[in-house]
Amino acid sequence: MRTLIALLVGTGIATAQGWGLQVAIGLTFNAPVELRVVQRGYPEVYVEGARFEGRDLEPFPYYAARLWVGSPTGLRYELELVHQKLYWLGGPGGEVVQQLNATDGFNYLLLNLAYGEGLGGLRLVPRLGLGVVVPHPETEVRNQAWGVDGDPRFYHLGGIGGQLALGVEFPGLPAALLEAKLTLSQSRLQIAQGYAEGFFRTLHVLFGLGY
Repeated sequence: MRTLIALLVGTGIATAQGWGLQVAIGLTFNAPVELRVVQRGYPEVYVEGARFEGRDLEPFPYYAARLWVGSPTGLRYELELVHQKLYWLGGPGGEVVQQLNATDGFNYLLLNLAYGEGLGGLRLVPRLGLGVVVPHPETEVRNQAWGVDGDPRFYHLGGIGGQLALGVEFPGLPAALLEAKLTLSQSRLQIAQGYAEGFFRTLHVLFGLGY
């Protein structure tokens, strides 16, 4: 037993050679979504090409925060929160929807694997992440409202999410970073007496600092 504990501790120390914290702001570009709107007492409605925008710089702005352990140039294990927002723009067949927003966040909570590779005076960091989406919708469908902006009781588990990302780090104290990421999720937004469900795809461009 002592041998096993020593092995696990030794492996953890060898793996976790360092740690880091990164915080970034960014811009998002949302692909059109095919939405399925399910509401009790009504037939299902499909909205082809539903469109959303992020309004990323409006309060409270888009941000991402990431904590990692591992090696700056090597394998890293990361926990990341991405605070994305969604604002409904409409789409063909979406006349029943008056509002389908997530202003307090279409939030991704992700566990990532990343690998830092030195490239001249920079570090190139590809990463792969998987986790959950926790939205805070404020919706109105068929004139029935659900959700209150700023009220934490309206957060809910929306579905599964993931990311593919490629970052460039500029070593220093603090270290600057640029990153492009693609997030994917099969998720639901709660509405009164039902939900709106779709496959959400978003391109993110981030600018930030890290330690």
